Amino acid sequence: MNKKNVTWFVNNFEEVTGATLLLLMASLAFLNVLTRYFIKYSLAFTEELEVASMVWLTMLGTAAAFKRGAHLKFVFLESRVSPRARFFLALFSFALGLVLFTAIAFLSYFHLRDLIELNVTTEALDIPESIYVMAIPLGSVLINIRIIQLIRKLLRERRSSWE
Repeated sequence: MNKKNVTWFVNNFEEVTGATLLLLMASLAFLNVLTRYFIKYSLAFTEELEVASMVWLTMLGTAAAFKRGAHLKFVFLESRVSPRARFFLALFSFALGLVLFTAIAFLSYFHLRDLIELNVTTEALDIPESIYVMAIPLGSVLINIRIIQLIRKLLRERRSSWE
């Protein structure tokens, strides 16, 4: 793999991983439907995998939204203030996002540590539940990285408008 492909993958990590997870989830659901219809047997474990994948997908989707600047914001308020106030509102909202996802990462780390120490396993597949819960702290770190990238972009744009 050359540098261009690695750069593309890093820049599109959330989309590639999310699409792969979505393909896996759809395939498992379809397989479960086929087995129920043709052999009257449910693959119950697939539901566990689909639900766990949804947590990962949610965190990846949130990071992708921040990466594109498509996160939730108060457009009503933003459209009614000056560009200078808009800049400070954006910085404030990004700071709040950093605080939120840092708190989520911090608290979910303790939850993850407890699951590992207690050796909690899943009901259907009897695998460590920590594999599923790991999506929350790792996703929060990824989201914080994307928020920091947004802040840097905002500051660069602001600096170039001052020159």
